[in-house]
Amino acid sequence: MATVAGTPPEQQVKLNPMKVREAILGLADETVENAPDIFWDVTKPRFKLAWQEKKAPLIFIIAGTGGRFDTSKVEFLKRVYYQAGFHVIQISSPTSYDFVVSGSNTHRPGLTQQDSEDLYRLMKASVERAQSFRKVEINGWYLTGYSLGALNAAFVAQLDSEQKVFGFERVLLLNPPVSLQRSIDNLDRLLMADVPGVDDSTTLFNHFFDKLADYFRTHKSIDLDESMLFQVQKSPYALSREELALLIGVSFRLSVASMYFTSDAMTWDSNLIPKDFKLKRSDSRTPYFKKAMLCSFQCYVDKVLIPYVIEQKPVHSSQEGATSKQRRLLFEQNSLSHLEVWLKNARHVGVMHNADDFIIDQKGLDFLYDTFGRRIKIYPLGGHMGNLQYHENVRDMLGFMKGKGFPDA
Repeated sequence: MATVAGTPPEQQVKLNPMKVREAILGLADETVENAPDIFWDVTKPRFKLAWQEKKAPLIFIIAGTGGRFDTSKVEFLKRVYYQAGFHVIQISSPTSYDFVVSGSNTHRPGLTQQDSEDLYRLMKASVERAQSFRKVEINGWYLTGYSLGALNAAFVAQLDSEQKVFGFERVLLLNPPVSLQRSIDNLDRLLMADVPGVDDSTTLFNHFFDKLADYFRTHKSIDLDESMLFQVQKSPYALSREELALLIGVSFRLSVASMYFTSDAMTWDSNLIPKDFKLKRSDSRTPYFKKAMLCSFQCYVDKVLIPYVIEQKPVHSSQEGATSKQRRLLFEQNSLSHLEVWLKNARHVGVMHNADDFIIDQKGLDFLYDTFGRRIKIYPLGGHMGNLQYHENVRDMLGFMKGKGFPDA
């Protein structure tokens, strides 16, 4: 429930109403040539800048799986840090369709080191663009990300420790996956929840539509905001635990489908779209997207990432053996545990997580405790990002960023 609906409205932190000086900016020098016509509006990378009128530290915020720079969680974090006196630059997830088109050098997201190099390049370019736009004065560098964006942030921070462009003072990882394999297995498992009458994708979507339609007919009108599901759950049309699990699984599958479809359209890998066929705005995308919805993240790894990795570094063994070996290496190298030695010594990097988050297990929690020590705060409840807006969480994230550490860590 927390994962789906977020923080209950009455328990959310109360931020002061204030005017945010902000703008969406594009990086014209990074414009992608020969992109299919359907991506006409995202052929150059864009980011969102919020600036203070005085010299201030700047924080980068990286969105989670499939999220653009202006998703609701990024917007909330922007308001938190802006109110605390930061300049803010909001960056899309490497798995969002706009980043796949114009931010990725390969248009094949999912390889964390490669994605982080793309992020790092665009972060440097975004600062140059911001300073040419407003002559933003910066006196410190900070970084945060949530969910998959937190994993990306860790890899970006490690990269920066080598290249020393920013020299981040603090890096905060919010609900990161520890083992990428474990996280996606758990997300895919949610789609196996047993709900009467739901046995394929068509009945699945119809089921949720009918459930909410009954609620709307009874209540006549409703405010379509974050409190909607709380209202639904207090009514006779409340979603069961199994239905909530399916809803989370479907949401993740939609993100994977969008990433898979966009990658295929940009690379002509021909897993979904006929080779050399450029989709136009007038073409229907439905047949391709339906096919993409049948592909889990594991399927995406096997069809897109592993062939690409093998092509870059051929493995001298049977095709089946090469695929199996690369799959294992891919998940090992794209997990937080891959950075274990560096993270143990990176005193400026901290973590906030929830013990009941379904993308992590006890082994993952043990890894976080052993690796971060007093630089970690684990809450007992909250699901996946469900307690982001609690006043306690906001207090803790700002406290860590200002060098105070976590209370009761």
